[in-house]
Amino acid sequence: MIEILVALAIGAALITVGVLIFRNLGVGKATSRSYVSVTLGSTVLQNFYDMGGTTLDAWVAPNYGRRAYADLLRDRLWEDVGKANAVFCLGRADGVLNSTHPTTIPVPATFQGQSLDLPEKFRLLLQDSIPASAGTFTEYHGASTAQNLSIFILQPSEDASALSVLAVYDIDLIATQSPEGTYVSGRRYQRGTLTDYYDVFYQKGDATVAFNPLVVAFERAVRTSEVESTAIDRLKVAAQRPFYFVWWPDPGVPELEAPATVNYGAADPRASYPNMGGRTSLFFTIPMFPAL
Repeated sequence: MIEILVALAIGAALITVGVLIFRNLGVGKATSRSYVSVTLGSTVLQNFYDMGGTTLDAWVAPNYGRRAYADLLRDRLWEDVGKANAVFCLGRADGVLNSTHPTTIPVPATFQGQSLDLPEKFRLLLQDSIPASAGTFTEYHGASTAQNLSIFILQPSEDASALSVLAVYDIDLIATQSPEGTYVSGRRYQRGTLTDYYDVFYQKGDATVAFNPLVVAFERAVRTSEVESTAIDRLKVAAQRPFYFVWWPDPGVPELEAPATVNYGAADPRASYPNMGGRTSLFFTIPMFPAL
């Protein structure tokens, strides 16, 4: 019996070693194990991570370790959305960093929550209540063409004079020259403090279709009674509650840019985001709130 047990143990060990070797060989072909020193500049590093210097070591995509970090940030987003009473996605132009990570947002005594029925109205409220945010976020209606994204998640407030901010998420795509490519950083802030993040570096490829839009806002179908532009009206399809489509860059994908453009009819909602299908698994459908 002892000899049989020893033989079985040796056999199990050999099988385990073989499986690990096979797995490592397979993963080695599917993911990058290299990292590079990316020049981002002192302003970016201070804003993103509250750190000094001008360069940062970043893993090169595809990398499943960084993908695990992205999954953790995605889980935090779903957890926060589950506690939210409103979610507002705001675009930021190329090179514009977000330093607006408030705990509360002051509102006037006459404020009605139902008035914030579009991301643009929240942007204007934020600009009036926190003047330092002016110029940070770009106006959009429907699909945002801005390169970067901020998500403000609000929670119920006991103060009638202020909105309570549960968390702010920032997604930034930074074009770099040393080395040439795109550095991607996704971060969560709570009470002004960085709590979670993921990042990855995409080397420059041959494809030219940008990773855009990062967010599309869908309005309720009843709003088709107000005729606007085709680009806006085709997104008025929500049966009950307005919602967003949100895309984050996926560290498990080797390239950030898309190889080709898909064409849709002008009235098709997909014409607002023709290049985003199948590009990332970090895709979200998020309720906007309030349900107007």
